[in-house]
Amino acid sequence: MSKLETKLNKKVKILLTRPEKDSLNFSEYLDKNLFECFLAPLIKIIKCKYDFDKKEEFDFVLFTSRNGVRNFQQIKHKKKTFVIGDGTFNLAKKVGYTNMVNIKGNSNDLKMKIKPFLQKNKRILHPTSTLKNIDLENFFESEGCYYKQLKCYKSIMINQKAELFENFFKSCKDGLVTLFSRRTAISFKKELSKLDLMQSYGGNKILTLSNSIAEEIKELNFDRVYVSSQPNEKGMLNLIKKVCQKEKLFE
Repeated sequence: MSKLETKLNKKVKILLTRPEKDSLNFSEYLDKNLFECFLAPLIKIIKCKYDFDKKEEFDFVLFTSRNGVRNFQQIKHKKKTFVIGDGTFNLAKKVGYTNMVNIKGNSNDLKMKIKPFLQKNKRILHPTSTLKNIDLENFFESEGCYYKQLKCYKSIMINQKAELFENFFKSCKDGLVTLFSRRTAISFKKELSKLDLMQSYGGNKILTLSNSIAEEIKELNFDRVYVSSQPNEKGMLNLIKKVCQKEKLFE
């Protein structure tokens, strides 16, 4: 994130709720002179055992998150690999994938961009979580393709740093809360209720990646909920800058 050319009155407190590795990586983009980061992951990623035959042929590999790349064995695959987002693209490139198409957006953008490459009986491998992806399954079935959702990790809703999470809301009345997924938003609501913090979020601002995430926390009645113009890290960084300026969190 480019440094704001303004003088800081006090550090802006920001709650990062993504899985630990992603929260830590994202915090590196934030200027430590401007922000105080609270890393309180509400989702835990656990690698799963899975069976995969390297001899099985696939036309395309699909990664919809960095967790899929991290938890799936690397395979030699010279045909196209479709990924969603710069973070997933950069990690896949780092571990050795080459012939990639980077989809800027979400699963709807993916379906639109991959459709011209599809023909009947094309085979798609999707290393992902244990949560069944009905949307993509129905899409590829409608295109006459074989879609294999290889479940290589599971996503658990758990507050790994409940004390830090609670401290953020009890000590901060005008901070920023980042929510990168609907699943994280659901976990977020549960934690506020469980820790009896429903009346403690005061003037904190919620920053989300999409309207569907914002809709998930609508019932909480936060005064200010902002949605990124891009559903990715770059979009969230731009949104943080925009909100800090709009809310006059900097002098």
